[in-house]
Amino acid sequence: MLQKLIRFLPLAEKVVPKKTTLPILSHVCVRDGFISATDLEHWVQMKIDDTRNYTIPLNVLKTILKAKPKTLEIDLLEDEKVQMTYDNRHLTFKSRDTDDFPSVPVGEFKSLGHWSLDLIRKLQSQVAYASKDELKPAMTGVYVHQNGKLETCATDGHVMRLMEDASLGLDLKLKGSFKGVIPKKALLILSRMVKGSVPVMATDKHLKFDLIGIDFFVRLIDEKYPDFRSVIPKDFMGSVLLDTVKLSDLVKDAKPFVFGESKQGNFDIGSRGIDIHVNNPEMDFQWDAKLPVSEQSGDEIKIGLNVHYLEKILKGISEKELTWEYSSSVSASILKGVNGKASNVTHLIMPVRIKETSYGE
Repeated sequence: MLQKLIRFLPLAEKVVPKKTTLPILSHVCVRDGFISATDLEHWVQMKIDDTRNYTIPLNVLKTILKAKPKTLEIDLLEDEKVQMTYDNRHLTFKSRDTDDFPSVPVGEFKSLGHWSLDLIRKLQSQVAYASKDELKPAMTGVYVHQNGKLETCATDGHVMRLMEDASLGLDLKLKGSFKGVIPKKALLILSRMVKGSVPVMATDKHLKFDLIGIDFFVRLIDEKYPDFRSVIPKDFMGSVLLDTVKLSDLVKDAKPFVFGESKQGNFDIGSRGIDIHVNNPEMDFQWDAKLPVSEQSGDEIKIGLNVHYLEKILKGISEKELTWEYSSSVSASILKGVNGKASNVTHLIMPVRIKETSYGE
């Protein structure tokens, strides 16, 4: 029992809510030969050799295991009392009613094959592009569509990152089809707990991961994901090829001087390069820089962008060069890393409307 609890605790800690209006959720539940923990959106469950029913406060379990006991015994006393004896120490507390503890999801779970740690890390990398606005619940998660390949998208309405096939280059055996929005917390937990690869199963509302004897259930976000492809421009009036690191360095340098909620920087794209302007009337700052480009085709253009959002996109591009495609100053720009192959990842950023008085000409 002791070794089971030691193995179960790290996952339980990640699932049990730090604050809750339902006190029973701050406990782990031993019931009918299983121990489980939940926040009502995520569940962990492990089979144990104890068919009795009782609960243990998570903070109690943490404190006892932190002492690194060599032995541990659990006895059920009268009046729903539980006594934990470890290395000749005794702690007694009252168990809560296990009938009140939420059960793990049930249903016909269908196999999706195995997801590797590398794939899960790719999905977890999408979290940075998801929304933090709880009024837009679908956009707070990561969209996943598995059907022979695995497509994933994340957006907050300002920036978007689309992986056409996150499984590309990975030795995976994907099975069946699946479409859903995975909560951010689930991907963060999986990226830390998965070793190698993990069997994955799904219903219409839940995912189930077999973490070598511990089942991890995830409630999918029950909201329709926005039609992200509809905002990707189909025709472009021009494009530019440039050095990713040089653009990233200039964006980082420009950040301290931006003004207001828009965090606006203005980008003049032409055949001779990109002129970057930041105007801060409050501090009376005017910041300017020039960035050479490798290639430019199509029309020249002025585009206003939130430099904080642009920095977020650039952090997701590992290639040395990128292409920046644009349609107009009021439509989305598309940035893709260039490595000699067709890009598997599309980054989109929405513009900030330029005021002609925002910088001098």
